[in-house]
Amino acid sequence: MNNRISWERKVLSNGLTVLLYPRISGMTAQLSVAIKYGSNDDSKENSGTAHFLEHMLVGGSQGRINLHNEIEMLGGCSIFETTPEFTYCAVNIFPEKLAEASKVLSGLLFDSSFDKEKLEIERKVILNEIADIADDPTSKIDETLAKCLFKSHPIRRPISGTKQTVSQTTLNQLEGTHRSRYAPQNMIIILTGSFSDEDVEKALRNFQDKENKNIILKKPHEIEKTKPKKGAKIEKMGIAQAYLTIGARTVPSKDNATSALDLLSVILGIGESSRLFVELREKKALTYDVGSTHISGLDFGYFAIDCSVKPKSLEQTEKLIRKELEKIKTEKVTEIELNKAKNQTLASLYRDFDSPTELPRLIAEVEIQYKNENALLEYTKKIQTTTNQDLIEAANQYLQNNNYSIVTLTSKK
Repeated sequence: MNNRISWERKVLSNGLTVLLYPRISGMTAQLSVAIKYGSNDDSKENSGTAHFLEHMLVGGSQGRINLHNEIEMLGGCSIFETTPEFTYCAVNIFPEKLAEASKVLSGLLFDSSFDKEKLEIERKVILNEIADIADDPTSKIDETLAKCLFKSHPIRRPISGTKQTVSQTTLNQLEGTHRSRYAPQNMIIILTGSFSDEDVEKALRNFQDKENKNIILKKPHEIEKTKPKKGAKIEKMGIAQAYLTIGARTVPSKDNATSALDLLSVILGIGESSRLFVELREKKALTYDVGSTHISGLDFGYFAIDCSVKPKSLEQTEKLIRKELEKIKTEKVTEIELNKAKNQTLASLYRDFDSPTELPRLIAEVEIQYKNENALLEYTKKIQTTTNQDLIEAANQYLQNNNYSIVTLTSKK
């Protein structure tokens, strides 16, 4: 399996990074482009610009809308999204249509002109998106946790920006940002699925002749070292459940502790045999679902546990979660439990490789963080060799009581 979780990597003369992962058995091909510019690269005053620009790529003029619709005319489907660390677009298409799909994406990505009228339409759409997020208790509590864990790192800011920053975004600002960020040196092309060497050559033609010397290259942020805020209590009208999240700041993806923290996340709250699921749902019936996650990026990382319960059960639930966190710091997990966590972690990774949707996004994320086509090989080796002692050391270093931020969201009376 290991030799199947790396890919071919090359950098063209104009700075464009090309990543190739062919799948002979595939019926379709996926052409994806990741721009090394995400919401974390926006300043506080301009937060949401990367996301606004992603909207404008497709909806920024009638010509862009018509061009994008060609993908569906070719039988394909597309994805455009903004993440904290990159902007991402992908087309899933017949292999013989790759050259045409490449022409469409090239046209959308390299044109720096947008229409004022369409800007105002997309502004309204984004403000609606922000309102939708504000209405969702899970999104609200997750955003608040990030603000508590990070005082200055931009991961604390929402991807979509705020009502204020979105309302103040100008056409000149978007066009200037596009010119300084959307260039081959800041782009990664990922080809996955069924394709030939000739298909690759044709697909790259629309990107090879592009060049821009006056660009802003992506730079890592300082890793945050200040003490996290202890937490926050939020109230919201019209909800029946109480929402709870407990988080702790950890380490970026390249840190050696990442594999242990990922396994701790699985042991505590991923799957129906996880400790928190058994304790909170099976034994106590306090929640429908509980989950834990370890999120790590180029220059940040954090651990989070989430669940929703009846308001009267909030205090009891928090105590039970804290109890499980204390146990994981002092008691060795069984070999059976450790092996199960390793199997779950690796199987989840391999399932991403089986998915035409998840694979290119995963490859883009790995390239941003590691610039190494064999990074996942190294990660799987770390997972396989992680010991009980590694788990205890990581838990004691990062899951301490004084490192927690605890956020609750309850009904406003």
